[in-house]
Amino acid sequence: MSSTSPELEPVERSNLGCGILGRYPIISVVSFAAVGCGIGIGLSAWDPENPDVKSNVLKWIGLVGDLFIRCLRAVVLPLVFCNVAVSIVDMMMMGRASSVGIRTIVLYICTTLIASIIGLICILSFQSFFIQGDFDEESTAYVALGCTAENSFIFENEVDGSLSCVANGNASSPYAQFEIVDLTASLARAGGASFAELSMSETIYSGVFLKMITDNIFYSFMDGNFASVIIFAIVFGIALGRIFFEQKEEKEKAGDTSGTTSELVVHFFQAIGDILLRMINWIIAVTPFAVLSLIANAVGSQDDLAGSFSNVGYLILANLVGYIAHFLITDVGIHYLLTGVNPLPYLKFMIPAQTTALACASSAATLPVTLRCVKASGRVPDDITNFVLPLGATINMDGSAIYFPCACIWLAILNGINPDAGSYILLIILSTIGSAGAAPVPSSGLVLVITAYNTVFGTDGIPNGFEFIVAIDWFLDRCITALNVTGDTVVAHIVTCRTAGFGASDMQEDKSNITAGTVHKSTGSDEEQNSEEDQAS
Repeated sequence: MSSTSPELEPVERSNLGCGILGRYPIISVVSFAAVGCGIGIGLSAWDPENPDVKSNVLKWIGLVGDLFIRCLRAVVLPLVFCNVAVSIVDMMMMGRASSVGIRTIVLYICTTLIASIIGLICILSFQSFFIQGDFDEESTAYVALGCTAENSFIFENEVDGSLSCVANGNASSPYAQFEIVDLTASLARAGGASFAELSMSETIYSGVFLKMITDNIFYSFMDGNFASVIIFAIVFGIALGRIFFEQKEEKEKAGDTSGTTSELVVHFFQAIGDILLRMINWIIAVTPFAVLSLIANAVGSQDDLAGSFSNVGYLILANLVGYIAHFLITDVGIHYLLTGVNPLPYLKFMIPAQTTALACASSAATLPVTLRCVKASGRVPDDITNFVLPLGATINMDGSAIYFPCACIWLAILNGINPDAGSYILLIILSTIGSAGAAPVPSSGLVLVITAYNTVFGTDGIPNGFEFIVAIDWFLDRCITALNVTGDTVVAHIVTCRTAGFGASDMQEDKSNITAGTVHKSTGSDEEQNSEEDQAS
């Protein structure tokens, strides 16, 4: 390998299963996902007399998947903090911290902007197939006020407008009905839409800036706030690196060869990261079974799969075309242009992460699997992997950037609104910015769809037909997460190649060391490695 190439750490194979499942991780995960989909379709069509029976069956089928996600969430944030902090110190020692950071942010912004444009083009291509919906107009609400006597109501005197109780009155009489005027919107709040109505200004203010800068890091860990933990870890790593260099210079001037306090802190976080990574390896071993459980539960919980898809079939198709187009244009085409390397051998290592994303619909929960897949490829050094991927899980939402313009324009046409050029431009801007504010958890984009729709088209409240978006979100959200995860891994590889010249020639030299997802350790025989892998399985 050339001298300009980054030093790659030896990586063990990512065992996404035990025994034969671990030896063929991609086939096993995809096969279990297909079985889970089949079970889910069967459960969706099942209509028992007692609906509680079906809900209990789904609950127990989804147990393995639920426990899998809970375990990943329990360790992923501490692992992210340790990895990001240590990777910042490592990059500062190699003098490439600023270049990696700048390239990562620029690439994430560019890929998200490209995704927004692709989403807009795709939905406009299908726009002629959309039909305006026929919704009942809101009517005035009336109430009849009863008196203490049975069957008596308050009536209005048609002459002078006075009110009095009338025995044996008829509640359907126009003089016994009174219009409800919700002066303080209390009834609207009590009745409650399931989604908060926020302005785009409030979304950016609270969803981006306040979410990124925490006032209590321990609360951020408890609340699962990825953005604030990563920002805190970056600043913590920079401060730790500065102190590390200062103490090292002082020791060298004094002729002292002993370790520094900051060096011990770095080793401490490295050890914590290794411990958490070992725990995650144990959790990941049940990935095929968790994927089956999660997909079977998600599909089986839909009472009317055919109805959900048929109502918004063209919207689903427009999104899927957008996801495929973005993958081919950005994750394959631009990836090749910027690296000069055929991306397909690298991307094949990401299939387990993509399948896990399809199962759990959370890029945060998928992050440990994504880290393992990228490290198993042997093409990205650990310091870049540990910095780029956690940051991408927070701000790089290419799938969401495609989804927002598609959903907003579909809703607009459904509600009789004809978008203009200004609406399209504003949608691209809001999709690029708003997607960064979406949390890396399932269905987080639904609120932002409402926010973007109301901002672009000057409406308020929840638009008619939004229930169709909710009905298909469980499916599209999984596709979005898989695309987000793929984009994170692509940016990590591009940053590696552009930062240290790790290009096609290096890949050719390194290819002989990479077989079936394994980068062999620098010490020890193949027999010893196989023995260790068998023991781990």
